[in-house]
Amino acid sequence: MEIKIRPYAPEDYFKINRRKFDLLTFLNFPNPKNVSETLGKGPAFTGLIDEEILACGGIIPFWKGVGEAWIVSSPLICKYPLFFAKTVWRKLNGLIVSMNLERVQTVIDAEHIVSCKWAERMGFVNEGLMKKYIGGRDYIRYAWIKEK
Repeated sequence: MEIKIRPYAPEDYFKINRRKFDLLTFLNFPNPKNVSETLGKGPAFTGLIDEEILACGGIIPFWKGVGEAWIVSSPLICKYPLFFAKTVWRKLNGLIVSMNLERVQTVIDAEHIVSCKWAERMGFVNEGLMKKYIGGRDYIRYAWIKEK
């Protein structure tokens, strides 16, 4: 088994075998090609296990000090939870420093409790429910805020 991290490529967005809630989000975007390219506008990475995509993620810069974190994951993360968590933690903190971010925000499908708890363990705080955000589904806005 070989685990590696490489820069994200827009075609990764179409190649990944998504978990159910990531698939629901994907199916509700009107133009997935634009989404795949937009995700690559900020620093982003793809994790692979034996050339199969484990997950893709990164941060899209919005304006000075603010970015939107994103992750698209495959069921493989359940086999490698420690590797996944450590890698995301390391990459997230590195990007926060290198991009000089004061706020990193993200959204998570409200029904995916495991991801909500995981984001909170990563230091994100629930900022509220976003009703009918994508495809009529509810999402929760989370944010990590730099403490002074």
